[in-house]
Amino acid sequence: MRFFYVLLFCTLVVGVACAQRPADSTFYRPAAAVPAHLKPIERSYGSYFYGGKRLRSPNSLEIPFNELNDPIVNRHFRTYRTFVLAGQVVALVPLVYVLTRNKGTYTRSGDYWAVYFGSIGATLGLSIIGNSQARKAVTQYNRALAAARFGFSAQPLPGTTQTAFGISLARRL
Repeated sequence: MRFFYVLLFCTLVVGVACAQRPADSTFYRPAAAVPAHLKPIERSYGSYFYGGKRLRSPNSLEIPFNELNDPIVNRHFRTYRTFVLAGQVVALVPLVYVLTRNKGTYTRSGDYWAVYFGSIGATLGLSIIGNSQARKAVTQYNRALAAARFGFSAQPLPGTTQTAFGISLARRL
């Protein structure tokens, strides 16, 4: 009887998994045209520069990233924000430990130091991983700006019934 229930459970899980909606296919659609006013992002000694101006933090990169609207750039930037937020939450663990400990226990115990240094290590690790995701987003952003773009236009000529056709290939350096 137990085998029957396990088999029924597995069948239901597989059935529900197969009946899910397909993944969003917007990632595979061709990208929209890159706005001409966007500038490349430069990185120097841990600082980011956009249009010759130093940005205070990688969070300032959100505006050009959203204007580009590239799914890979947006994914890397969301991952960056997630890791930074997780690092900030982990940094609160020693405070929570101190506030929730028994009143008679000693703060300088081995457990306290393990929580304290573990929190520092986890915060540093999450920050490093998050910053690497921000670097990946900047690299992909600059690649998207530098990519060659092909254009086609058809405009009616004023005063005539003819149409002028044009093609272009643009590449930023």
